[in-house]
Amino acid sequence: MSSSKTKIVVDGPGDEEKNQIILENSRSVAFRKLPEVPPEYRDNTRYGTILLFYQYKEPTWTKKEHKKALKQVIELGQKYNITGRGRVAPEGLNCTLSGMPQDVRNFCYGLRKWNSLFNETDFKLTDGIPLSKIFKSLSIRKTEELVAYGLAGDDKAPSL
Repeated sequence: MSSSKTKIVVDGPGDEEKNQIILENSRSVAFRKLPEVPPEYRDNTRYGTILLFYQYKEPTWTKKEHKKALKQVIELGQKYNITGRGRVAPEGLNCTLSGMPQDVRNFCYGLRKWNSLFNETDFKLTDGIPLSKIFKSLSIRKTEELVAYGLAGDDKAPSL
């Protein structure tokens, strides 16, 4: 199993293709180059990519930094035609986004270029998503909490 493209078939019902794991895609991309778009998913007329990630920031962003982070994420999303949902809080970012495969990767690299904090982000990419499943618009919200648990503020949110 030394190949980074090794596929493992997982026991379970359904289409065998849905039950395959590509080992390279299960490895963290923190501090690493993102995986290339697989050749079979480079057709932008058929396939998109889903991106999931969160990144905590400690110490938390100041009000000014929080506002700048929101602006930067929206600008990068618009630049690369990214769609989906995200939360920008003083404690970091939490996003589920989509777009064309290379555009999604460029968005991630844009975050890394803007702030080295995102070098440690483990961006989770899922290629080969039918375009009908891609988000239709971009919604990035400025919030006081990364996850809505009612724990906003340094005195309540757990420290990293």
